[in-house]
Amino acid sequence: MSLKEPIPNFVKAMGHRVIGYILNVSEPVARQVFLHQAKLNPKQKETLASYIQLCRQMRAAAVSQGDIEQSFFHRLPHVLQNGQHMFTVWRRQNGGAMPDINASDPLARNLAHVAAELYPLFLIKAGARSHLFYRASGYLTAAVAHLPGNKALYRSFTEDPSFERVFETIGNAPSETFGHYADSNGKRGVITLASLPSALLINSYDLMRVRGPISPEIFVETVLEMLEIARSVADGEVAHIPLFVGFRNAALVDFDQLDTKWGMLRRYTPAIAEYVLQLPSQMAKRKDSGFMLESGYAYAINVGDLLDDDDWPDEVMEADNEKVATELNITLCMAMCFLNQTPPFVAPEWAWHIDPFSLEGAKAQLDTVREADEPVCVTNQVLDDLENWSLLLEDTDSTGIRLAFGRLFSAARQPERLDGLLDAIVALRNIFAAGANADKVPDAVGVLITKDAREAFELAKTLAEDWDMILSGEAWWDSEEIREKTTACMSLCLTCLHHLYLKFPAMVSDPYRLERIIACNGKSIAC
Repeated sequence: MSLKEPIPNFVKAMGHRVIGYILNVSEPVARQVFLHQAKLNPKQKETLASYIQLCRQMRAAAVSQGDIEQSFFHRLPHVLQNGQHMFTVWRRQNGGAMPDINASDPLARNLAHVAAELYPLFLIKAGARSHLFYRASGYLTAAVAHLPGNKALYRSFTEDPSFERVFETIGNAPSETFGHYADSNGKRGVITLASLPSALLINSYDLMRVRGPISPEIFVETVLEMLEIARSVADGEVAHIPLFVGFRNAALVDFDQLDTKWGMLRRYTPAIAEYVLQLPSQMAKRKDSGFMLESGYAYAINVGDLLDDDDWPDEVMEADNEKVATELNITLCMAMCFLNQTPPFVAPEWAWHIDPFSLEGAKAQLDTVREADEPVCVTNQVLDDLENWSLLLEDTDSTGIRLAFGRLFSAARQPERLDGLLDAIVALRNIFAAGANADKVPDAVGVLITKDAREAFELAKTLAEDWDMILSGEAWWDSEEIREKTTACMSLCLTCLHHLYLKFPAMVSDPYRLERIIACNGKSIAC
């Protein structure tokens, strides 16, 4: 039976996922409902009509308040029937089941029940910014306060051994129970008992959506995962919060995800792209050109007497460096695997770490390389090479050429500028630890690259002359000429790194590698 009554546009704008939830149908069927192509049974038709009527009533009341959007969304969390949200009531009436709650301790059990009850509120879109509604934590905080189990939830937080040290002030109401905290990223904030459940739910939803698959069951599991992270942090321990980094210019072809030493690599699905990228132009490109990494990021907070103590554990202080090192290792590993294909530069474009307490999104856009016309394809055939190179990079002391890694990335971001060319030449010199003896770099290049040695030698010699011209102010190349020189230098750097790791891994961080590589001319690799 098809629905004959037209669905108002403002109801469609709230998204198909909430329709799928209350009707207990899949997302594809929910999209068909909007197109009047779905076959609904009488109960589902009745539910859809009730949903439309409810939305109209709240919208009319919102119009009378003079603030349609804010007033409308403020009312949605409070539509309860016998202690349950109306969306959940409708779902049950259409045969939908609620997630099984198997948590053992009171706090986890109470929070899981709240998560299951309020899950459908996260499915509501608010205009073009799909996360506008749930990111306004006041809506969720009010919704939690209206649920029958709110007092048990608040009590389980204050009685939980992990959170006891967080609340420095215990008041008569959840909003009057709070504590100040400072985190290892330099941010300060206030944790209130009233807003803490909302913060955990919001960040759990972020985590679920970035990973891809969504369902009430997955949401509850993710909330419990986030709760355990919050407990560790509240106990004063260092926790590894989820960190996601998006890369461009490479596509995962034969698989959706890959477990690596750096973490889990995932391809962009439409659901992930919709949530993470948001811009339609980027979403279309990333369908076949991009992937993301999920790993961990060391995180801690200080509260109470330690609030002003900035003596953080070494693991926390090195978190940013570890993140950058991982990004550079993945970038270099990709470059080594696809060296013969002269690939585009695979590089990070955004990063997002998700902590338990923040009510502000922590996604950051990175200054990155340009979008390539054709990405490299990571297929099953190159997995062995990827693994071998990742192990080689892991087992080799690369501290001596970290500067080269960073400069290559910098050059790839601005190849048409003199700054980019300078970065690329600095990278080449750092590969050989060339200081005062930089004039010997072409000789070392000729020794390292045995195939086409003369061509490599001449290129390195030309780049040395270019360096002098830039510093003397005699360089008058146009942007296209600079790009060609920068690209050639970057390619030479990557080729040198390729041979250095394979032939002389013990010399990668040797401060005297320039002279020792030159001394190997005509000798065995083991020299």
